[in-house]
Amino acid sequence: MRRKKNNRVWSRGVVGGDQGMVTVEMAFAALGLGLALAIGTGFLGVVLGQVQCGDAAAQIARQEARDDVAAVNEITGRLPDSASVHVTHESDRVVVTVTIDLRPWGTYLPTFQVHSTASVVPEAGRR
Repeated sequence: MRRKKNNRVWSRGVVGGDQGMVTVEMAFAALGLGLALAIGTGFLGVVLGQVQCGDAAAQIARQEARDDVAAVNEITGRLPDSASVHVTHESDRVVVTVTIDLRPWGTYLPTFQVHSTASVVPEAGRR
């Protein structure tokens, strides 16, 4: 290092050097990585909620077609509190729609609503 006019230290041709820039860049990279992980885990939660919704709709439709009320109550008991189940008995099939309101990031950000519908032909001699 050499001293120039006005007592400034010159290092690699830049006044004061650039050693602090790496720290700032790493801080922004860490913030970006944290944000990406938060968004990724939130959307993973939404996808898993959609799978849970589809499985529940299919299971409830099968048990409803068999008139197995105890099994239907067990399946609906395993769903989250924000879930709603709508069962329709048509002339030739049973239609079940399950809707779940998901809050993957807690109460701070918006709710995602996922739903799934399943239909099954009732077993012979049922309804």
